Amino acid sequence: MQSIQICCGRRKVALTGQDLKLVKRVTHLGASSYVHYVAPLTHGFLFRVYGTSETESAGRQADICFVMPRLYLKRIIALTFSLASLSILLIFLHGHGQELQHGRVLEDEELWALMEKVKSTKVPVSPAPPPQIHVKKLPSLSINPNWTAKQMEHTFFKYLENKDIRCENDMRIGNWHDGGWNVCLSPPFKIAEPCVVFSFGIGNDWQFDDSISTMYGCRVLAFDPSMVEPDKQRSTLIEFRKVGVGPANTVNKDGWKMKTLGQHLRDEGYWGEPVDYLKMDIEFSEWAVLEEALQDEGTLSYIKQLGFEIHTPDLFTIYHDQVASAKDVHNQGPLTLSDFGDHKADPRRTFVHMFEALHRLEILGFRKFNYRKNPYGSYKSNITGLERSCCYELHYINSYFLSDNFTVLHTKDDKIFH
Repeated sequence: MQSIQICCGRRKVALTGQDLKLVKRVTHLGASSYVHYVAPLTHGFLFRVYGTSETESAGRQADICFVMPRLYLKRIIALTFSLASLSILLIFLHGHGQELQHGRVLEDEELWALMEKVKSTKVPVSPAPPPQIHVKKLPSLSINPNWTAKQMEHTFFKYLENKDIRCENDMRIGNWHDGGWNVCLSPPFKIAEPCVVFSFGIGNDWQFDDSISTMYGCRVLAFDPSMVEPDKQRSTLIEFRKVGVGPANTVNKDGWKMKTLGQHLRDEGYWGEPVDYLKMDIEFSEWAVLEEALQDEGTLSYIKQLGFEIHTPDLFTIYHDQVASAKDVHNQGPLTLSDFGDHKADPRRTFVHMFEALHRLEILGFRKFNYRKNPYGSYKSNITGLERSCCYELHYINSYFLSDNFTVLHTKDDKIFH
């Protein structure tokens, strides 16, 4: 009968039959004996051995033996060796670290001195700049349709001269008067290359466009259908288009090609892309353009700063002698008061219409950081008898580009806003 032998203490045990098949891999053992019981375990076999022969086994208490196949034995030996090596390495590193700590390793004193110097040297960290945008969190002014014309006029002009934002780095770019525009340069509205500016209404005055492209490296896309010159590259950064901005994509009766603001952004590849500054000086047409842009969702969402000049219907009275056929000062096209009704007969409707357009701009997230009253548009009001101006430059930042680390909130009015 085929058998293998194993050692159990001083005994040698033979495995035969089914028991032999269970421990086939244990082949390195010697002479024969008998095994009365074999139980397979996860990593070996448990044996109850009663003797070296059937006779000797009678009446004897069983010895317990455990045999482990050679494969698992090798694994345990390898694991034991690895743990021992790791322990020696940790002991060495711990002892070496103690020596380093107490300065007892002197093989390379210069290197050690350099390491100590680097360890003790603190890298200076520049403090974050303080916020430069002050935000006034107060309820906006409003106009009640039931007010008198006098109350409405007073509130409307007060609204025009109210500032909700104080930009500490507020710079006038271009001419100090006409031809220049205020730009907020405080973070996150700092103008830097690559920046882009849309400029509507040139009137042959390039001061703002030339300055912002030269000073900050901005690409300027300039538009004016009234100018004689055709489309051209004015400079490396300034591109001129003989196209106007209006409430519809059309060609007007003067033969001028007009596009909506949203269409301009799409055609130039800036729909849904940040535009650093958008400027409009289009002589009373701003109301119709704003109304269309506010209805075309997404048109103004990515405009970071917005500067435009508003004109009241009094513009027509002031320039009546100079402007024939009710055309505007810069020849942007025929003007109409159809949206405003008869300003002289019902000035309240005019104030409500203008206020609502500007208020909707605020609802969209725009906040005024500066204004400029045009001294050339002065007139005496027939309603209040006060000196007014028909023309105001308004300068806005888009508050959706702000975050808390850029702003200081004010819950009370402060002189910094005046």
